[in-house]
Amino acid sequence: MRVSNTSTLVSRMIALAAAPDTGDVEDTRPAASVKRIFWTTQAAALRSMLPAATIHQIECRVAAELEAMALPEIFFTTVEACGRVITCDLDEAGTATIFALIDPQTYDDLVEDAGDDALFGVDCDGVYVTPARTRH
Repeated sequence: MRVSNTSTLVSRMIALAAAPDTGDVEDTRPAASVKRIFWTTQAAALRSMLPAATIHQIECRVAAELEAMALPEIFFTTVEACGRVITCDLDEAGTATIFALIDPQTYDDLVEDAGDDALFGVDCDGVYVTPARTRH
């Protein structure tokens, strides 16, 4: 499974799975735009070893991908940038959180190990199943 081919589809599935069951009521909240990017401790440790240009490329790619989904909130997604799979989310306030930078082969292995649960999203620590893990 290549992440770049399924990221948007999986993200939309995750967003739908995380949304409360409201029947046929359409979500009228406006699409969130990225106002800031927060790197969690795990990702920040890797960030400190990257050149500034690579950090900039990753942040620009993450922001562009999240905003392109035009959703009020993104529970969890993956973005490929600079030869890595970036796991991230976007809250209603516009904070994009970067959780991890994973080697693509390692990510593929994590997804394979997760099986059907991979539709909830896979991070270094396993299947990502809760939107409340971080909110900054």
